[in-house]
Amino acid sequence: MALLKGLKITSQTLGAYLLAFLVFVLLLLPYFIFGKDVFLPVSDNMDSNLAWYKMLKDQGKIFTSWNTPVQGMMVELPRFSFPSGYNLEMLLYALFPFFKAYILNKALIIIIAFFSFRYWLRGQELVLRNTYLEVFLCLLWASLAFYPHRGISIAALPAVIQVFTLLLNGKASKNSILILLGYAIYSMFALAALYFMLGILIWLIFACIIERKIHLPALLAWCFLWGLFLLQDFQLIRGYFLNPDFVSHRGDFTYDFGIWIQHYPWDFFSSGDQNGVHYTPVYMVFLIGLCLYSGYKKLMSKKGLLFLVLLLGISMLLSILSITGNVNLIGRIVPQLGSLNLLRFEYWIPFLMVASIINFWSKLKFRWSEYVITVLLMINIFAYQYEWRYGINTHLQVLEQKVPTYKSYFAEAQFDQLTGFLGDGSEQALFINFNLPPAVATFNGLKTFDGYVQVYGKAHKQKVFQVIEAELEKDQSLKAHFLNWGNKCYFQNAQYPDDYFMYKWREEEPLSEPDFDYQYLKKELQVDYILSALPVVSDQMNLLKVFENEHSAWRIHLYELK
Repeated sequence: MALLKGLKITSQTLGAYLLAFLVFVLLLLPYFIFGKDVFLPVSDNMDSNLAWYKMLKDQGKIFTSWNTPVQGMMVELPRFSFPSGYNLEMLLYALFPFFKAYILNKALIIIIAFFSFRYWLRGQELVLRNTYLEVFLCLLWASLAFYPHRGISIAALPAVIQVFTLLLNGKASKNSILILLGYAIYSMFALAALYFMLGILIWLIFACIIERKIHLPALLAWCFLWGLFLLQDFQLIRGYFLNPDFVSHRGDFTYDFGIWIQHYPWDFFSSGDQNGVHYTPVYMVFLIGLCLYSGYKKLMSKKGLLFLVLLLGISMLLSILSITGNVNLIGRIVPQLGSLNLLRFEYWIPFLMVASIINFWSKLKFRWSEYVITVLLMINIFAYQYEWRYGINTHLQVLEQKVPTYKSYFAEAQFDQLTGFLGDGSEQALFINFNLPPAVATFNGLKTFDGYVQVYGKAHKQKVFQVIEAELEKDQSLKAHFLNWGNKCYFQNAQYPDDYFMYKWREEEPLSEPDFDYQYLKKELQVDYILSALPVVSDQMNLLKVFENEHSAWRIHLYELK
């Protein structure tokens, strides 16, 4: 393996890599301590991806044709609405028990991040005092809180950058192709890797212009990697771009409201993004401090400065796009790419930040490294790794926010009670959800008219809108959220807008008279039941039963439409 090449076995090496192994175990320890009672990120994880994967696994549809119907969210969706099955992450879910597959994916991200950074670090020709320092620096990168799905695209980025650096310098080997191949079969193209591919292309074109030379091997390698990604996502390409009968809800995307506007440069580099990499603001403070101190000592690193300028430049450009409402600028030029979110170029920032730190620091002979790296590692692990942060918080109660565990979120025992109450008809019944994520019901095998997916038909969105239109008029920002984005095709209400964290430990008033078109909901959409996280005050439905379970995060109210 290219990433493992050059690993000399000495007593110092064994000691350093034993340390790395211990940190690796520490990162995974919450899974062994708590089991399914471990705390996992909710947003864009348990409320979406894990439910998708469970539906695909249970129905045996991870590896099927692009238009195979998948039952569950939004009643039934074509296979291309979900992530490609031809991806190492999905292969884990196909081969292993569901929860174990999640742990294995987490472990692989950590391992790949470590050796990817080691591969890049060894290409920088930095003077490292010993193997321990090298391992510590790699652990800094590997212990960052990478998002569990698109995170591998960022975790392995250093190795990809080093491959293209070698290609530009005419020093690449056959191992470079293996690294690119591995990157392609594990990364999520549309959600993350696309933005790295575009960034690398800009880099290659710039290098060709500056050096007045066509770097053919690098350009061919880029085309090779691009081709691999297209092959991996052929289901999405076939269903979304080459299917004249499909009209996507993504055609309505604008990104000129809500969470995509009014971002200032520091919003992009202060603490990262939980959907990419989440890290402490201490890193940026440390980086600026190193830069200033290096300048004072006249030991400025040109590479470190270059990485810092790129980091700040990306942050500035993204801020301008956000403030001026041009996040979907490419979509205005190419309408088919209207949902391309340019703010995702922020996924470059963590690598640029760490690379800049290391280059500045190397000029200072890595002063204070033993203390600084130890502190940063502890922050990475115990404050920013979601599993540790909330596991510790259950005992120390430093954070006010209380979050569910994997087991309590999906509440399988509670849903066994619910389906047992409904009898055999529950499998064919159609549900909707009030302030309860549809992911919970679909994870447990139920069919819902609502759901959270990235690609689905616009006609389905319009049906849901017909039901909730009057309710959305009470909150224009919620209306824009639904109409101009709509990945969450939920039966939203203005009393608790987009609040799908309505856990049973929250003390909230009942949901009062949501202004929905109940006749259309029952007669046209043929919805049978409503699952609500709150009691509902309405003369349009009857309460059948309230389900509670000590191991569940929810108090589920089952209603039937009159």
